[in-house]
Amino acid sequence: MTRLTSLKGTLATTFGAAADAYHSAADVQREVASRLARRISGLPLAPQPRVLEIGCGTGFLHQALAPDLTDGRWLLTDLSEPMVRHTRAGLKREDAGFAVMDGERLAIAPGSMDLICASLVFQWFEDLPGSLRGLIDLLAPGGVLAFSTLTAESFPEWRNAHLKLGTASAMRNYPSAKDIAHMMPRDLRVEIETESVPRSYRNATAFLTHWKQIGTHVPDASRPPLTPGTMRKLLRQFERGITVTYDVAYAVIVKP
Repeated sequence: MTRLTSLKGTLATTFGAAADAYHSAADVQREVASRLARRISGLPLAPQPRVLEIGCGTGFLHQALAPDLTDGRWLLTDLSEPMVRHTRAGLKREDAGFAVMDGERLAIAPGSMDLICASLVFQWFEDLPGSLRGLIDLLAPGGVLAFSTLTAESFPEWRNAHLKLGTASAMRNYPSAKDIAHMMPRDLRVEIETESVPRSYRNATAFLTHWKQIGTHVPDASRPPLTPGTMRKLLRQFERGITVTYDVAYAVIVKP
């Protein structure tokens, strides 16, 4: 694998440390992968499609898709070696390939894939427009890029709580669904749908603990951490519970 950037190195370490807990604890990720799989299953893919999955995690998307793509030739990749190892052990497929790869720096030949899929991965990309163009180049004619990702409308409850204290959340900023659509070359057929996925926690500490448990707590490094006093004020806003909203975009792009 090519040398990782600072962010990608942190993600590889963080998700690697969470690999054992992730499979049982990442409920939203499992649910979104299942919903993305339903969208992919209805597509007219090539016979025996060559399938690349980016950010396979512990195998949620593959497990949801496999019954409908029994003849697919799979390459499952992830930035984190422990995640790839977990998926390989859980799937026990001798006909699938596995690789530790950065989804933005793939060593794969152009035009060699019929389906490229990724669930809740692209929100971590550092150059999403450029990476999307690169992934489309990897598709054969008639190939499909299908993915889910978080949008700018995610976690308004948490972000607004910070604003009340005159500060900004260290959560990453995500593109809107409209932004994602504008990143696509105009000659492609692009379908994007969004949905809100709420989750409730008994308090803010439980929410943050859950995020740390599954490795998704990596902050935007450009923003300074909260002072202890500000953090206490933030947590007090949610002493009686917190509901956070994941806003998810599902995109299907077909290459002519």
